[in-house]
Amino acid sequence: MQIRGVDPAGVVEKLRDPDLVEKLRRREIIYLIAPSGYPNYGDELIARAWLRYLAKERPRATVVLDCHSPGQAALLFRGVHPRALFVDTVWKLTVHAGGLAGDVTGTDGLDPEKPWEWVASAATEFGHAPGLAEGVDLFRRASSVHLLGGGYVNKVWPYQVSLVAAAAALARSTGAPAYATGLGLIPTVGEPALAALREAASAFTVFDVRDTASAAALGDDARLGGDDAWLAWGDRRLLTRRPKPVPGGVTLCIQADLTEDFAAFGQTGVDALAEVVRRTLDAWEVPGSAVTVVEGIPGKDMTVPVKLADRLEGSTSVSFLDIWRRGLPAGRGDTWISTRFHPHLIAAAAGDSGVALVPRPDYYATKHASLADIGSRWTIVDDPEQIPDRPRAGGFTAVDRVRAVDAKRALAAELYGRKRIRG
Repeated sequence: MQIRGVDPAGVVEKLRDPDLVEKLRRREIIYLIAPSGYPNYGDELIARAWLRYLAKERPRATVVLDCHSPGQAALLFRGVHPRALFVDTVWKLTVHAGGLAGDVTGTDGLDPEKPWEWVASAATEFGHAPGLAEGVDLFRRASSVHLLGGGYVNKVWPYQVSLVAAAAALARSTGAPAYATGLGLIPTVGEPALAALREAASAFTVFDVRDTASAAALGDDARLGGDDAWLAWGDRRLLTRRPKPVPGGVTLCIQADLTEDFAAFGQTGVDALAEVVRRTLDAWEVPGSAVTVVEGIPGKDMTVPVKLADRLEGSTSVSFLDIWRRGLPAGRGDTWISTRFHPHLIAAAAGDSGVALVPRPDYYATKHASLADIGSRWTIVDDPEQIPDRPRAGGFTAVDRVRAVDAKRALAAELYGRKRIRG
């Protein structure tokens, strides 16, 4: 029986021998591609959600997570899926072809203006990158390939179109279905990368995006299914009540990366963000002792709070590691001020009110607006010099949250849900 390129879930209905079905499931290689291991709260949350889902639905399958930082990913996700492997094959090829770094040998035929063409070949054919032969062989044997959600295939990191091209090349060469779920493509890459992205997407069985602008950019091959983080809802480690909430509390998640375009009150970047946060806390009459600071990316999300050390005297800081192990301190009734997208999603889903600041308009405006489009009642600040009133409307209603969660769970079931064995 031909195994390569066949999704066992699609074969099960045709089989009458449960033992053979179990053997097929053990041979299945589910190949995931994601920007995991940085760490970044949203990216890690999405990867853990999919691994957790597959541990339930495909515990016998080998699940490969191809990411840029497999060592850290292996630590972050240890024990989530019993047969998980962590590699960097396709990511290493992508980064190398993008001219950023890497020690991949063999670049014959690499056009720096179209790096995705070389990556597509190098990921699916032996000889282009001899040192990665073991990884290439594993990729070639995948039963399916799946780009997990996130905003990593766009103009900010244009070379990462190669990830999509590699998945498409696998689908075309072996017949393995290619999936993408919850991708954010805004701001879109320029030509010729955009044409390459659309051409690669046409080879996917499912290409799901998280916002209407991304769907419009991709065209007819796009589905609009929302962010993949909705799949994490219900994880016992998602939310925590610690630290103990205080009356009138405010939670801050303010980044330092991708802030160069932010300007307010005669300042730019992190200085401007710090000034906006200071003025907002002053306008709301929030003492430092009522503030909780959380990290979405370790270190980077402490730069602005450090600049506000005098204003935040008595505040509580929650590290990324604490959030990862114990949960995000959301659903406690605090009002949030966040630049980051996934804390907005989770805190609003937990019912908290909040304000979303937009540090890089061409990237984050679409992300935060996508949550407003499906029901988030957070205030999205278009003009950072207009300090908003303290919001009290809450986040998502229970109905809107359930709708978003159910849509993502339905997509997961479509891709990986077990089929009944006919006998």
